[in-house]
Amino acid sequence: SKLSSSSEASDGDKRQLCRKTCMKIIITGAAGQIGSSLAWRLKDKHDLVLVDNLRNGHYNKIEDLECPFYNVSVASPDFFDIFSGDYDTIIHLAGVTTLPDCECNPVDTLSSNVLGTSNVLDFSRRKGIPHVIFASTAAVYEQNKEDVLTEDLDINPRLYYSLSKKMCEELIASYRKNYGCNVTTLRFFNIFGPDGDKERLNPPLINYVHRELMKGLPPVLCGDGEQVRDFICIDDVLAMIELCLDKKPNDTFNVCTGVTTSVNQITKWVSEELGLEHLGIKYRKSNQLWDTYPDLFEGQYPFDKNIVVEETEKYTKGSYEKAKRILGWEPNTNIESEVKRIARLIK
Repeated sequence: SKLSSSSEASDGDKRQLCRKTCMKIIITGAAGQIGSSLAWRLKDKHDLVLVDNLRNGHYNKIEDLECPFYNVSVASPDFFDIFSGDYDTIIHLAGVTTLPDCECNPVDTLSSNVLGTSNVLDFSRRKGIPHVIFASTAAVYEQNKEDVLTEDLDINPRLYYSLSKKMCEELIASYRKNYGCNVTTLRFFNIFGPDGDKERLNPPLINYVHRELMKGLPPVLCGDGEQVRDFICIDDVLAMIELCLDKKPNDTFNVCTGVTTSVNQITKWVSEELGLEHLGIKYRKSNQLWDTYPDLFEGQYPFDKNIVVEETEKYTKGSYEKAKRILGWEPNTNIESEVKRIARLIK
């Protein structure tokens, strides 16, 4: 009898705990690298509704999740008319993200990134959704020359992608002040993971290097390969998002490691892990990084190749001190072990 009562109490406790912790969450950009990985991580903990217009995302990443999915743009005027019921959080990851893609497609960029974010914010306001998590980017620091990038710096980007994300951050500031909305803004640095789109015109570095090596080809890097970035593993990004789901901070945070690693070093680690160091590395000029988008350099006013050089050779290092102090979040800063682990997971 006591055992039965104990069991029933335990089941009741579990149900009560589920009511406290299970949330109904909309994920936009759900078929991208971050969105799909996040959906798989959260699927057994929360009720998910997935959204992606598949411009850059891939449905096969999420088709086995058995979650409601809507193939629609967040910029659509009647986008949120398809949703009914109450939601606890919107994790807004949708957007056009590749720098040269954004420069080539400014209307798409402003529509998806800015108008789409405006739709999400206004929907959350009207529906009384208590929390939004917004995916911003370290690219907003594009013009900053500080050795370490912190959230309190003034930002003044000029490229379409970073500029669109700054516009979104300004919209968020408006909704915080004018309506009392609670929005967590996450400025992602250089994310690497096994599901980065290696077939897009400018693939993520690790996925590109893996693709070329598996073809028996030496990876081709722009510049001398000694340019450094602040790389962060997708697993740490997902942990940060999940922590923000719990703590719901109304603030802006860098999501980085504070560790700088050269493009050469990343390439060599992937080569070592695959046992293909003998293929070596080839190099081309820094100003050729965006040559896969030839339309940029045509017409009477072509894109300035000096800006391509700046983007190729820029130094990027962030600080996660604020996230550590306020949220208790810390990333794995052993970049070598993470890069090699991810290289083993890429298909």
